[in-house]
Amino acid sequence: MGEAFEIAGLAGPICVMDTNPAGGDDEPILLIHGINMAQDVWADVIAILGRSRRVVSFDLRGHGRSGKTGPFTADDYADDALSVLDKLGIARAHIVGVSFGGSAAFALAVKSPTRVATVASFGGALTIKGFDIDGMTALISSVGVRAFFSSFLPGGSFPPDTCQTLIDRAVDAACIGRSLETVIAIITAAVSEDTTAVASAVTAPALVATGELDMTCPVESGRAVAAALRAELVVLAGQGHLLPMEVPEQVAALIEQHTNGHAFH
Repeated sequence: MGEAFEIAGLAGPICVMDTNPAGGDDEPILLIHGINMAQDVWADVIAILGRSRRVVSFDLRGHGRSGKTGPFTADDYADDALSVLDKLGIARAHIVGVSFGGSAAFALAVKSPTRVATVASFGGALTIKGFDIDGMTALISSVGVRAFFSSFLPGGSFPPDTCQTLIDRAVDAACIGRSLETVIAIITAAVSEDTTAVASAVTAPALVATGELDMTCPVESGRAVAAALRAELVVLAGQGHLLPMEVPEQVAALIEQHTNGHAFH
């Protein structure tokens, strides 16, 4: 793993990790985490892919060790990704997102198509219907950020019998330096956004995968993502929402197969 460092983004500092920057002739892979996560969600995938590939990860604005200033739309997160590519001098990369990070990847592919070799979405959705924003706001305000994620993540983001170590990592990532107001603003922005039109405008080759037991962005959401991107849907049996943490070997293998199949020559 590389060392974390900061770059300047449009909304403040962005914490970046550049693993194996001399990693061969293949185009780099840029990993985008979802809302209420941090780049740690990709750590086990990076450990695999980084053996032979250049892999870049970063904390989105409002998350992890990056600045906490908004706004927090998919397009804004795409700006963060573009800032990372520009600062590292990466002309073209494979963009991989988990959860709402997939929507950020699609936004980047539409905003700067020449910079994007392929896109991939793990556990993504284009829109969230029926979400009770007022109830969520009241609950977080009542119990606090850590208690909220400690209660929500085990059932909402992981399959049954997930080891407590993974859950604790996910809770820690969701809470790093994040105020109540920031968390509420980020969730509200994400569940209010519909990225169907953006995904439908993507021309890059796409990979879409969803966990069979994903309660946050269920299989039908994955089908909608795949349909918009004109891609096949891969359903990972017995898995939940945080696929890069649950089954990093499978996720890394899918990324390798997808990116190798669309290498730039």
